[in-house]
Amino acid sequence: MKKLYLITTLIFTTAIFAQAAKPPVMPPKPVVIDLVKESEVVPTMAITGNVFSINNLQFTSAVTGQLEFVAEPGTLVQVGDLIAKIDTIALDLQLLEQQELITRAKAQFRYLETNLKRQKNLVRAKSVSANSVEQIESQRDVAASDLKVAQLRVKQIEDQLTKSEIKAQYNGVVTERLRREGETVSAGTIIGSFVDLNNTEIRVQLPLRYASFVQIGQSIDIHAYGVTQKGQVKSLVPGSNNRNQAYEMRIAFEQQNVFKIGQLVSVAIPMQLPHISLMIHQDALVLREEGSFVFRVNEDNKVEKIMVKTSVNLGHLIAVEGDLHSGDQLVIRGAETLQDGWDVVINEPKSKG
Repeated sequence: MKKLYLITTLIFTTAIFAQAAKPPVMPPKPVVIDLVKESEVVPTMAITGNVFSINNLQFTSAVTGQLEFVAEPGTLVQVGDLIAKIDTIALDLQLLEQQELITRAKAQFRYLETNLKRQKNLVRAKSVSANSVEQIESQRDVAASDLKVAQLRVKQIEDQLTKSEIKAQYNGVVTERLRREGETVSAGTIIGSFVDLNNTEIRVQLPLRYASFVQIGQSIDIHAYGVTQKGQVKSLVPGSNNRNQAYEMRIAFEQQNVFKIGQLVSVAIPMQLPHISLMIHQDALVLREEGSFVFRVNEDNKVEKIMVKTSVNLGHLIAVEGDLHSGDQLVIRGAETLQDGWDVVINEPKSKG
């Protein structure tokens, strides 16, 4: 009887230890997934560019004279506002003189015209010869020519009077003043500089090795102080100095009030031609000492550990290489504690779009 009791106890104890040695069944881990997508990828490099005014010009004197007014640097002006003026006393006197010459030329022309009619009547009456008529007719034609020259001279002086006032062609600001009031300047003298504030562009020195990846009209990303804006390549200007080994790329952008003239910006320059790549959500990537990997959820709701290599970042997406296919389900929440082969339950799956 005692022997039977010992055997029963041994069997019971063995069963308890066997049950304790059996690993517990893990419940499925809740995860959130996202899908692998295919997308066109363009690797880019950040290059510093500058914001320039499209209309950065020097204003010059069109006539010779003494400066009467020059706007100070920093003066904000609108289209048509006066930025410089030449004293016009000498031109005003010349205009008065030419107007008097016109009056005299008209009087001379009228006299010769009347005299010519009288001489023609005398010729018909055979009182004078035809030669006298021809002489007066020639004098009349010269007087008519002198009158036209005087009238043209008046128009020239009026044009100079108009050009004695230099007005702003754009809304902008005077940036430099090289001559002051009271100085006498000749035609063509640079008086100052003026910048259009409303029409700007970005200029970048584009290395020649990347020039073949950029086309006129191509969309370019521009970044500055947390602001991102799309620009468009408007021109590629070859460098005059071969040592630069670069093109000047000029970029147009719509929101003119975002960037200021002289500001430095970062421009994303393509380093390769566009190609199709697999894109995953950045939260799907698990980084460990042995490398980077993701967990793919298969049809049995088990996870598979897939090693990947990363390349280009596009916002929250990362281009990868590995044993993945478009449409694969990857864990983006809860991957930190997962192990290969574990069961999972999908919570709040993201839509394919």
